[in-house]
Amino acid sequence: MSTVQKINFEPFSDILHTQRRDYSLADPTLADPLNSVALVDGEWMVINGSYKLERASTIGSVGNAATQTSYVLFAERGRYDVLAQAERKMPILFLGDYEADTRIFDASVKVGDGVKIEDGAAGMPLKVATITIGTRNYTGLVGHGGAADAAPIVGRVTRMPANNSGKLRFVRAYCI
Repeated sequence: MSTVQKINFEPFSDILHTQRRDYSLADPTLADPLNSVALVDGEWMVINGSYKLERASTIGSVGNAATQTSYVLFAERGRYDVLAQAERKMPILFLGDYEADTRIFDASVKVGDGVKIEDGAAGMPLKVATITIGTRNYTGLVGHGGAADAAPIVGRVTRMPANNSGKLRFVRAYCI
């Protein structure tokens, strides 16, 4: 089981060639660190029909899988430069391949046709779903079930949490 800390998402590879984009939040209160369901770095977002960011899956119920292309949130919780904006925007890693360590995952859960990360190995595909860490729900990574699983693949495992100080290392690639 992972734990949420101050830094939950750390790029491992060089991200200079990765394109970052700022989008407004569909729900601006998610940027408030005092909100009980505030966004944390490493959560996965989608761009809705109004070109605003929202969580990739509904966090009200654990096990909801994302159904469209998801992007990782690349900002710390409670940043004052975000809170001071009239239109609250958050950065996502939009284009380009990268490798990163994340704490926002659940290795022991099987979602739909997926496979538990702990039962897999390096190279296994990943998808986004609602997970629980501690007592709170997040949108994070879980194992993908391959051809039987209709959820989009967002990356592949490159280092298992047991060999990486409890963090999941994955590569994000758009041609996988």
